[in-house]
Amino acid sequence: LPVAPQIEVSSPSIEGVNSISRDLGFLVNELQGRFLEQLSQIHADVSSLEGRVRSLALTMHCPVQARTGGEAGDNIFPDSQVYLSLRKVQHYLENFLLNKDKLKVC
Repeated sequence: LPVAPQIEVSSPSIEGVNSISRDLGFLVNELQGRFLEQLSQIHADVSSLEGRVRSLALTMHCPVQARTGGEAGDNIFPDSQVYLSLRKVQHYLENFLLNKDKLKVC
């Protein structure tokens, strides 16, 4: 069998604690739902990180957006969806680490 091509994902720009909290909230939503059993630890870690960033933003008196709700829709290729969700989390966190010194406060 041929090797599957690398799936490229993009991340939104990381600007400050507000954008980080918002983006982590989107990733939490994507990780929940019918795949939560397979991704429970990653979901818990990303959710915890989102909560800590949100608390930091509130402590710094940054305007914080309301948490977004909802969950990812059904997918007829659940393994592909799980892989794509994990790639998004990985790519976002790698991008965050590369740009952490360039962040604005809010």
